[in-house]
Amino acid sequence: MNKEILDVVTSVSMEKGVDKEIIFEALEEAISSATKKLVGESADISVVIDRTSGQYQTFRQWTISAEEEIDEEFEIRQDKIGDLTLVDDVAKKEIENIDFGRISAQAAKQVIIQKVREAERSKITEKYENLVGQVVSGQIKRINRDFLLLEIEEDLNAQIPREHIIPGEIFKLNDRVRAVIKEILKTPRGPQIILSRTDERLIKELFTQEVPEISEGTIEIKAIARDPGYRSKIAVKTYDGRIDPVGACVGMRGSRVQAVSNEIGNERIDIFIHSDNPAEFVVNCLSPVKIYSILVDERTSTLVLEVEEENQAQIIGKNGQNLRLMTHMIGWSFKVFSREQFKEYQQTTLEEKYEKLGVRLSLSGDEIERIKESEVDSLEKIVDASNDLYLTLFKTEKRSEEIKNFASELLLQDEFNQDFHDPTMEETLINLKGITNEVLSLLSSSKIKKLEDLAEMSVPELRDIVENISDEEASALIMEARKPWFE
Repeated sequence: MNKEILDVVTSVSMEKGVDKEIIFEALEEAISSATKKLVGESADISVVIDRTSGQYQTFRQWTISAEEEIDEEFEIRQDKIGDLTLVDDVAKKEIENIDFGRISAQAAKQVIIQKVREAERSKITEKYENLVGQVVSGQIKRINRDFLLLEIEEDLNAQIPREHIIPGEIFKLNDRVRAVIKEILKTPRGPQIILSRTDERLIKELFTQEVPEISEGTIEIKAIARDPGYRSKIAVKTYDGRIDPVGACVGMRGSRVQAVSNEIGNERIDIFIHSDNPAEFVVNCLSPVKIYSILVDERTSTLVLEVEEENQAQIIGKNGQNLRLMTHMIGWSFKVFSREQFKEYQQTTLEEKYEKLGVRLSLSGDEIERIKESEVDSLEKIVDASNDLYLTLFKTEKRSEEIKNFASELLLQDEFNQDFHDPTMEETLINLKGITNEVLSLLSSSKIKKLEDLAEMSVPELRDIVENISDEEASALIMEARKPWFE
């Protein structure tokens, strides 16, 4: 019997390439199941096989319980343990082994097969989880409306779901296809390897294989944006000033970029120099189109471009494709104006700037007109203005001193809040008198994004969000937010 167990373990382990320990565990489970059929299906049975001799012991076990009412099939009270063996909080009693030969061969086989499959799945998962993002090649074994089934190793298949196939691609059975490993899905039938031909990482991996300077680390792909099957944009950077990173990626007569394009359905690929400066990044991305000026709005992460009217459509791209790709790469949004539109935009923006400055400083209509005439369009210019200019703008020394102090206070608050950035938060709330960066951050985290939201809060509600604020400070902020109610 002992030799029979060892023979089973050795033969299955060699045949399936699975660790012997997994086979031993499968046999222990099979013997345990067979024993339960003799002593009662509900009994808690454990089997331990000696890995060297093949001998095994069978135990019935109960969990120790302090409850008055127990399930005697599984539980036992402390005072009833007697001569049972204690292991942690489990009481064990050795019972007679059943004859290994009496175990249903089919039952044992099923348990072993299940364990072997689990082990094989585990090996697949472990191997391919480490390869996510890399390119594999496979032969198409099945095509249906939902996915392509590829054999990427002998007896190992992977799927390319329909949404991860490049638009317009047509495949036939036995075609060889390259795709990037997107993820490993755990399903009831085991791990499923999901591939993609639309993933941006496919572009990166293909260029890494095609351009030695990338694989060697001399050139780095810093950003990729892709509209699969139509257009991709790639930003590259070199750490060797002697190398032209764009030229290296394009290759002699476009050979390298064309090889990648051919692999992905002749997708157009634009390559340009990366920059950490958003404005410079855009200039590189749109070259050779001339950009006359760029306004950078860091608060809303927006770039406003001034270009010739005939270049507007080219920059925006068909159905906005170009702007979408640039937005994805840079993380900023764009406004593209012709030169005439840009002037109008600047004028409108300047008018709004004066109006906002007037609101922040509580200026009268006449005072706003005077700061327009004097082109004093910022808090900094207000604070730095000469005494003569103050008198010109605000007429009296008392009013001038009042505005100067208020502007200095707002400027200090702005500097304190400069690290806070939430483009979805209402500007009137961000600029509220007395509010701090810490309070803004906590309000943002609690989805308080509008001045009206704060105005409708009670002192206890605000203190629940901002714990280190006093009742007086909370009340002052709420009342400041409510001021528009009384205007």
